[in-house]
Amino acid sequence: MLAITHVIVSLLLIQLLVLDRNEAFVAMMFGVFIDVDHLIGLGHYARPRGIASIFDLDKMMHAGGQWKSAMHSPIAVMVVGPLSIASRLAIPLLFWSVHIAMDYVEESVLGNFSTAEATLCVLAGLSLIGLRYAKFLESSVGGIWQYFESEINGLQRTFSRRHGTT
Repeated sequence: MLAITHVIVSLLLIQLLVLDRNEAFVAMMFGVFIDVDHLIGLGHYARPRGIASIFDLDKMMHAGGQWKSAMHSPIAVMVVGPLSIASRLAIPLLFWSVHIAMDYVEESVLGNFSTAEATLCVLAGLSLIGLRYAKFLESSVGGIWQYFESEINGLQRTFSRRHGTT
């Protein structure tokens, strides 16, 4: 999946699970930043082909090279599992599993840069915006509509005082 899809889905899960700042950092490390290994693969790809080759997306997507490290294989559970146990958090294992599942679905079902992935990204983004907006309304005193109503009432009182109407 595209990095932006991983970011949006991870942020959505962070909101749904109501994680604090430290837990969110760990979640982003295992849900998104394990893709740093792609930068290493990009260097190995560009070295024999030249820098201009990284701008030819069609050839890059079907290069046949290794773009992923061991963190993208089932073997990584032997690293992520003990980290989860040692930190007493299920977050590393959960977010790593979601990342791997998303990559697997892309490779075996959707394909690279597919319309279905773009749809997933947009829907997850809209869900994230909806959740954040709901939290904003919940945290604001009485909600945004009550604030707007109080402003209108204040303007009406000011107008009434100036024009002598009641």
